Amino acid sequence: MGCRHYPRSYRSCDAGFDAARSIGYSRPMSIALPSEDPLPSRERKLQALRRMKRVALGLFGVAAGVFVATLFVPPSLGMAALRAVAEAAMVGALADWFAVVALFRRPLGLPIPHTAVIPMSKDRIADNLARFVQEKFLDPQTLVAQMRRIDPAAYLAQWLAEPANVRCIGGHVARVARTWLQFVDDKPMRGFLGDALRTVINKIDLSPAIGSILDVLTRDGRHQQLLDALIHYGMRELQKPAVRGDIARRVAQWLKEEHKWKQLLIPTEWLTGQVVDAAGTVIERLLTDISQRPEHEIRAIFDGQVDKLVAQLRQNEAFLRKGDELKEYILHNAAMADYAHDLWAQLRGWLADDLERPADDSRVLQHTERIGEWLADELTRDESLRRSLNDYLETLAQVLAPQLGDFLTGHIRDTVRKWDARDMSEQIELQIGADLQFIRINGTLVGGAIGLLLFVIAHASQIWAALGGG
Repeated sequence: MGCRHYPRSYRSCDAGFDAARSIGYSRPMSIALPSEDPLPSRERKLQALRRMKRVALGLFGVAAGVFVATLFVPPSLGMAALRAVAEAAMVGALADWFAVVALFRRPLGLPIPHTAVIPMSKDRIADNLARFVQEKFLDPQTLVAQMRRIDPAAYLAQWLAEPANVRCIGGHVARVARTWLQFVDDKPMRGFLGDALRTVINKIDLSPAIGSILDVLTRDGRHQQLLDALIHYGMRELQKPAVRGDIARRVAQWLKEEHKWKQLLIPTEWLTGQVVDAAGTVIERLLTDISQRPEHEIRAIFDGQVDKLVAQLRQNEAFLRKGDELKEYILHNAAMADYAHDLWAQLRGWLADDLERPADDSRVLQHTERIGEWLADELTRDESLRRSLNDYLETLAQVLAPQLGDFLTGHIRDTVRKWDARDMSEQIELQIGADLQFIRINGTLVGGAIGLLLFVIAHASQIWAALGGG
């Protein structure tokens, strides 16, 4: 059984009930671990029912035996009293046997009116049971009053404050997740992820969205930081001899290809080196000047171009069409389906691997525990949060209780109505029949006592005379 795989967790979950008692919450129920009794529950109940029936029948047999024995004994006052007790005991036993049996079936199969009460009243029992559950357990006012009495937010905080309880929740989360991964079908999940991605992308107006993002990124001159970074990067690259040498070779190659005759008359290699060094020095000075002067005209030009780009992304028809074309390409590209497939495969593999790890090494379980600890701290510290949670739960109970009540009562009523009347009667007798046999036992004993009392009253003078009173 599942409980036996996690004995520490199941025991630790009970710790929260001890904490709850400190805030006045009484434990509503206890969950017992599976017993080691080899007999099924139905078989045990059937044996108990048969045993109690034998006891009740045995008492009736004793009373009947005493009655028959008194018929063959010489008459006397004592024998008359004993016979009266036996007669009354038999009457009580038979009357209560009839009453008990009449609940479940017709006694001796005879069509006696108002017998087989449970089978004949199955539909009425279904209606009354459903109405009882709705009125006594799912009434909104009852639920709200109970919630106010136990203060569920405070109870939850106390319960989550126990680390063992948080580990218990983590264990349940891991088992549910592992089971879900075993049975979930990959194809629908891939389709779901693909549809979700397409839905999200389809709702995005791509060009204005990019414009809005750029607007946020450039607000308060933040784009100038990007320009500064580019300037410093360019300066560092230009100071590298390898970069200047590469530029010089490219210029020399260009001269050889574009000006074949000129490069024969001038020292190309020397000249290109000198030109590149001079140009590099000029560019370095320009970049240094730009980086040191916030009011430099290049910065102003950069500001204008960025503002123009943002405005075009938001309003220019050409940009808007390009954004729509890019979105359509993404939505209908086969790579999207491949991406959803790979995304689900990676997610599933990561989850499966993580959930197989020990609790101290599982990120899912660690996050679950941290969430539980954080929630416990917040609920313990913040009274307004507890009050808000309680108010929300009360509102939820008031809203859902009628709907849940209608559903459950309808389900109970329909289910009971569909039961076979005979099977239902047998099941009820199996559950409470053993206890009902005490009615027969008590009827036998009480009947005998009443018989003796009536005999004493009816023969009081004879008993008085026999005792020497007259």
